[in-house]
Amino acid sequence: MKKIIIFILIINLLGVFVVGCANSSETQTDKSVEKIDVEESKENKETKGWPRTIEDSANHKVILNKKPKRITLLHTYFMEHFFALGVPVTASALGNSMGYMESLEESEMFRPYLKDSDIMNLGSAREINLEAILESKPDVIVTFKSQKGLDKTYEQLVKIAPVILLDHTETWQNQLSRCAEIVGKETEVDNVIKEIEDKIKQAKSELKKYNDRTFALFRTNGKEFLTRANEEYYEKFGIKNPKGYPFGYNPVSIEAVAEMNPYYIVFQHNLKHAKTFVESLEESKVWKSLDAVKNNRIYYFDENMNTFGPLALKLTAEKLTKIYGGK
Repeated sequence: MKKIIIFILIINLLGVFVVGCANSSETQTDKSVEKIDVEESKENKETKGWPRTIEDSANHKVILNKKPKRITLLHTYFMEHFFALGVPVTASALGNSMGYMESLEESEMFRPYLKDSDIMNLGSAREINLEAILESKPDVIVTFKSQKGLDKTYEQLVKIAPVILLDHTETWQNQLSRCAEIVGKETEVDNVIKEIEDKIKQAKSELKKYNDRTFALFRTNGKEFLTRANEEYYEKFGIKNPKGYPFGYNPVSIEAVAEMNPYYIVFQHNLKHAKTFVESLEESKVWKSLDAVKNNRIYYFDENMNTFGPLALKLTAEKLTKIYGGK
């Protein structure tokens, strides 16, 4: 009898073991299937919409076979657009039209976006370095169609990677949408645009109470002031330009600035060169007579904000609100 009971117990234990193994096998199979589904979903998401053909601003029909992961810029101009879309670039040339260069880490506008980025420096944007561009291993090369030297290097560039030329005279919203098309962010771009537009509207609303204060935006060639803002800029933020301020990009003497006598003076320029220029004026009686100078209302904006692009305008809204609210 005892042997029969032991035999029955052994049979029951074996049954439990077999069921357990079966359940374990089913669980592992379920997890494997789930993992495959996730991987396939991720792969589908990456490949959906690719390849695609983009007609750039120079009427080139550019084929992108896959979503670009390595983006090389021939100028920092469109860097902020990709950052705004949450897509860091992998390489970029630096510099501006006046030849000054400063590291991205020194840029107030770019610095917050560099934490998780490793951007290869291609040197000055004034000289297209084909060897450095090749070394950057781009999936796509992006710049504006009027960049100096592009006409001589375009045929060589397209042998390295697809080249997309954008129009820097379009609205920042259109520029952002074009960049979104390059990296497959069409569904997100409208929200990004709205967020920045709301930021600008909020700043404009807050600045209304200070509509008696005048604001003058300058660059400098080291000898004289260069006006930087246009009518659209002042209208966008609801701020007032000084009487006699020539819109656009015009040289202005210290005497002309004294006649304007702006409430605020802002240099949107390479910080080192702007401060050197201001220091050169410290002995000038005309300069010292300005209301903005006597009341410490001289400010410096990041030169990269001269793009008047999405991140530039967002930062401008923040800085104007802070400046006007201060004094």
